[in-house]
Amino acid sequence: MKFLSTILCLFLLLSCSKDPELNYRFKSLSSEQSGITFKNMLTNKPEWNALNYLYFYTGSGVAAGDFNNDGLEDLYFVSNQEEDHLYINKGNLQFENTAAVSGIEASQGWSTGVTTVDINADGLLDIYVSRLGKHMSMRGTNLLYVNQGANDSGIPIFKEQAAAFGLDLIGFNHQAAFFDYDLDGDLDAYILQYSVDPSSIYVDSKKRLERDSLAGGRLYRNDEMQFVDVSESAGIYSSAIGFGLGVAVSDVNDDGWPDLYVSNDFFENDYFYINQQDGTFKDYFQTHPEAFPHTSNFSMGNDIADLNNDLHLDILTLDMLPDDLETRITSESDIGYRQYKSFLDMNYHPQFIRNGLHYNDGTMHFKDLSFMAGVAATDWSWAGLIADLDNDGLKDIFITSGIYGATNDKDFVNFLNTDISPGIISENMKPEDLRFVDRLPQKKTPDYIYKNQSGIGFEEMSGDWYEKTNSFSSGAVYSDLDNDGDLDLVINKVNESAEILINTASADGTHYLKLQFKGKDKNTLGIGAKVFAYAQDLKLRQEHFLSRGYISGIAPGLHLGLGSQSKLDSLVVVYPDKTYQTLTDVAANQTLTLDQREASGDFYTRKVRKNPGLLVNGKSPVDFKHQENWFNAFDFEPLIPFMLTNQGPKMSSADINGDGLKDLVIAGGKGQSTKVYLQQEDGSFTQDAQPGLERFSSIEGIVPVLTDTDADGDADLIVGYGGNEADAYNISRPLLYFRNTKGKFTRDTLNFKGISLNASAIAAADYDGDGDTDLFVAAAAVPGKFGFTPKHYLFKNDGTGNFQEAERTEFLQQAGQLMDAKWTDVDGDNRPDLITAGYWTGIQIYRNKPEGFQLLKDEELTGSTGFWNCLEIADLNNDGRPDIIAGNWGLNSLWQADAEQPIRLYLQDFSGNGATLPVVTYFHNDTETPFNSKNELVKQIPQINKKYLSFQDFAKASVTDIFGAEKLNSALKLEVNTLASCYFINTEKGFVKYQLPAEAQASSIHAILADDVNNDGYTDLITGGNFYQLNLRLGRLDASTGNLLLNTGKGRFQDSPVPAKVYGEVRDLLKIKERLGTERFLFSVNNDSIALWQKPKR
Repeated sequence: MKFLSTILCLFLLLSCSKDPELNYRFKSLSSEQSGITFKNMLTNKPEWNALNYLYFYTGSGVAAGDFNNDGLEDLYFVSNQEEDHLYINKGNLQFENTAAVSGIEASQGWSTGVTTVDINADGLLDIYVSRLGKHMSMRGTNLLYVNQGANDSGIPIFKEQAAAFGLDLIGFNHQAAFFDYDLDGDLDAYILQYSVDPSSIYVDSKKRLERDSLAGGRLYRNDEMQFVDVSESAGIYSSAIGFGLGVAVSDVNDDGWPDLYVSNDFFENDYFYINQQDGTFKDYFQTHPEAFPHTSNFSMGNDIADLNNDLHLDILTLDMLPDDLETRITSESDIGYRQYKSFLDMNYHPQFIRNGLHYNDGTMHFKDLSFMAGVAATDWSWAGLIADLDNDGLKDIFITSGIYGATNDKDFVNFLNTDISPGIISENMKPEDLRFVDRLPQKKTPDYIYKNQSGIGFEEMSGDWYEKTNSFSSGAVYSDLDNDGDLDLVINKVNESAEILINTASADGTHYLKLQFKGKDKNTLGIGAKVFAYAQDLKLRQEHFLSRGYISGIAPGLHLGLGSQSKLDSLVVVYPDKTYQTLTDVAANQTLTLDQREASGDFYTRKVRKNPGLLVNGKSPVDFKHQENWFNAFDFEPLIPFMLTNQGPKMSSADINGDGLKDLVIAGGKGQSTKVYLQQEDGSFTQDAQPGLERFSSIEGIVPVLTDTDADGDADLIVGYGGNEADAYNISRPLLYFRNTKGKFTRDTLNFKGISLNASAIAAADYDGDGDTDLFVAAAAVPGKFGFTPKHYLFKNDGTGNFQEAERTEFLQQAGQLMDAKWTDVDGDNRPDLITAGYWTGIQIYRNKPEGFQLLKDEELTGSTGFWNCLEIADLNNDGRPDIIAGNWGLNSLWQADAEQPIRLYLQDFSGNGATLPVVTYFHNDTETPFNSKNELVKQIPQINKKYLSFQDFAKASVTDIFGAEKLNSALKLEVNTLASCYFINTEKGFVKYQLPAEAQASSIHAILADDVNNDGYTDLITGGNFYQLNLRLGRLDASTGNLLLNTGKGRFQDSPVPAKVYGEVRDLLKIKERLGTERFLFSVNNDSIALWQKPKR
């Protein structure tokens, strides 16, 4: 009968819908259809309003659960200021508000979050509501509604008993999460708390160690149904800078003990509490900061789940980066790089304004791929829910968005600072002062729903899966309200009716499996259980925790989308006490109840064979740590999008002392000389004192090259210096050092006189065929003149180590800002050709012809303009021709580009004072927009402020309106249309471009090494990269820990996960062999030590 009722209800729902809605996957259920009339209505009052209370418009939560045990999931809506509603599901998607009859009463005070728990282990689902305890005139305690069972009408009756359990808590309480952190069989509680003092936002991070009585978060241990605060002894922060807005529970590190992730608003770090299995937690951001390169800045809701079906748990955090361009421009942060650096110096973690989609690589290292996945910008974002909404076997993402009063609007901030007298905003405001509240801009935005396409790539379906409307959404849950095997969505909203979206995915023919858990002891619902599901090529993992999204709670149980699989080959169920059971041939499209008493053993003591991978980390044999000096180029050129002051150190290897072993030279930073290391018989390296190099430690070494320049049979050393600092003292000519009879490098004083450049690459080859080594020296930039083309040099050797600048080098005049250069014979004429790559330019091949160098006109190469960082040359398809591999910016940033919508650089005197300024633009939602904020631009071009007094007017203006058509048309214009790292296959008909695998596009690539790592006869690639010194709107490119890309033998590459990792900004990569033939791969890292990868010992 229930099945027939569901079909009838769906028929009625479709027949009542408007024609345009007929193809939507989700149908909005009206209040007339459902009986749900709840609205979270907020009223500003002089003593309590959106100006004197920081979190007035952040909304409230919703919880789902079967409160009367009739097999249908009911709903509980929290109201901030008014009565909560409890809706009992009567079937056929009909609901009845029974709050009054059920004993729900909370009309006074300020309520926020809600979750469910069987607090007394009686098999009945209870409700726990979080409330603000003590702030200004507001008073209250958290409420625990203990389920007394259903009356004769099937209505559940509740009794408020928070005090009886020690849960009548007073504080800035936002949400609770119940879980068994000490594995003693009962449920403990983490209480998410925020703070209300904005003045404490930007203080020394040591303040997080100071305990506050109301703010920051609490952990309560369940001692025989009495909850005891153990926060301090457990290592939980409870400070005034803890602005907790989201909490997720998960066994992220797979040790059987549940961990906690807490999202913090403002600049306080998120907290990632790893369970130490002894009643304490340690913050992963403190113990392993390198494993989580950055987080969201204004973190709000979060969720944890396996997004790419690799059986590792990934983390979603939400922020407030707008997708709408006008909103983005009118709300951009003005925090500068110098202030950001001061936050880092105070031990704050790197944080940037965007959602974070942090993928776990299986070793507890997390890479934020939010931009590459397409989910980074969803405006003021609250609930983030990860669930399989179309039952295809891949988990999708649903995000609620919108704010009734946007306090970050720049025009409103200016209004506050100029039009409101100091002291007005307080708890003593007058009724007439509420007019200032009315000036708050409303940001009514759509909710966002993303279909998981590949595990990493997502497609926004907001206008395809349901009618896209703007609203002020906050808390949300997923729930199968009609028991048809797909997940519906329930959304709480501010000053609007709650919304119910009914899912019709069950009509697609996909399959599902629903699981309920029967726990033992005092954890009757099996909270903390996890499942692993396997079917042919499908692998799934899910965990059973109820507090999810934003201050809301899902119903007990798990839902698995199975796609086309009609059954599971096996289902492994792991319970909180570590026992487990395995079921085989599990049919789809059913609800299974799993009993913990049927489990046995210890899941975590099983013997699991692990593949060590092709490459592992080893101890670095070189005792070297690069030292990068602090220099803020944004102080000198405020409009540049990134600095080029951190391009070292690069390395070079050769047998310096003639013992048959490859030795090493590493460029030193400013104040650190270039170092020479001699390889020993055991494979270690010993520093070789070189007084001649020490004399030039005041200038920054970038690139060293070991080559025999004077034909005496030993390796000489050329060092290119740079650093791109905006003063001439740091720019040097290349220096040549000859090796004397005592094994010391002595500086040559005759070569390269009168030459000054910011060196980026030195390439050595006998380009003129006279038997000696010639040099090409490339420059990255002109210091202090972003975008200007520097001069590059081609030097001809007379055979004795004396170099003269070559004639006929006109071909280099427009080569651009070069980052790398290589010599190779591209066309098979036995003459080395020159290949260059750089910024705002393409890959350029200058063919070495008797009449001079000629640019190869190949659109695949020259037309692919990018931020090319490095080159590697290798025969990738064994056809005898050299192919090109080029490291680029990557596809995981705010910037996206193609030929139709490139990133543009305009060089022009925009202010009329004679100084050329760099103006960068990019496209967002098909509109070209300035990269810099209005405030940044007007400091350099004051005329803009006269033309556009408000941020709103500026946001509506086009690039042409802002800068003027005449100025733009006469400007020197450079473009970037390719951001992907690529390889170019050399064919008879020219070069063919291919992108490296998606995993290699997660960050910029600055070093590539070609080598047959797996000994299959095909050349593989090892890469490294990252780029930190960017304008804060770009954040950091930091998602690379190195990649091994295996050649499939068909001219394609696939990423091969390896346990080996390299952290930081990689700048070079070399292969070194020991005496016994052991191969090692050395990575040089800016401002860090040398990292080593090697093959594991079998």
